Amino acid sequence: MTARLLVKTTEGVRERPPTELSELRGTPAWLDVASPDDAEMALIADELGLHPLAVEDARSRHERPKADAYDGYYFITFSAADSQSPGAVKTQVFSIFAFTDVIVTVRDGEWTARAEVEKRWREGRLKSAGMLLHALLDTTVDSYFPIVDDYGERADVLEGLILQDTNVQDVYDHVVRVTDEIDTLRDLVSNVVDANLAAVSNRLNEVMKVLTAVATILLVMTVVTSFFGQNFTAFIPYDRAEIFWGSIAFTLLAAGLLALYFRRKGWL
Repeated sequence: MTARLLVKTTEGVRERPPTELSELRGTPAWLDVASPDDAEMALIADELGLHPLAVEDARSRHERPKADAYDGYYFITFSAADSQSPGAVKTQVFSIFAFTDVIVTVRDGEWTARAEVEKRWREGRLKSAGMLLHALLDTTVDSYFPIVDDYGERADVLEGLILQDTNVQDVYDHVVRVTDEIDTLRDLVSNVVDANLAAVSNRLNEVMKVLTAVATILLVMTVVTSFFGQNFTAFIPYDRAEIFWGSIAFTLLAAGLLALYFRRKGWL
């Protein structure tokens, strides 16, 4: 395993031994782990308190791009693509454990976008762990475009060959294959966008649940106070101290019971 801990300090980014990670919590840091085995992943999991399912997914290299929320961190699986020569595309799946102060990347190989982000991190252009996470995902997605453009140019060339020589029947098959690969890349980018929209929607739902619970509690209190705010005493002696203190007690008790109920339901 090759593990490097890049810590942001007041003097700049410094490389520290990975074993010091627990001592440096609270400081923006990037732990980059390459080709770990099961025992090494277990040590990282114990150090950071990672969920066993997230560790299992990080060890797998056949996961689709996704983002899962765990207690205190996010687990993200993403795909990187590099074109080392015209027409040759190398892809790999890497994993990210995103904490508020630490970003952990787990990978098997290298890709151009990761190296570019590391340079920016070392130069101090990324101020926080959140900006580091965004840079990793954004730069990796941006690296797709030259590959897609290359396939687009190759498709144009094949189209010209088809128009010039109708006897080359297998050229059409190549065009279809190129188109299918471009569609696959488009779906991959679309999945990333959908995952972001889903995360935003989930956060909005959590906010709405809290607001609804608070509004319900205030509604009960409003009903009680408005009832005892009536101007006639034909049926209830509103001027009695017992009625006043009873209404106050009922209001507070109802608010407390509703708050406890919503708390148990996970809405507060």
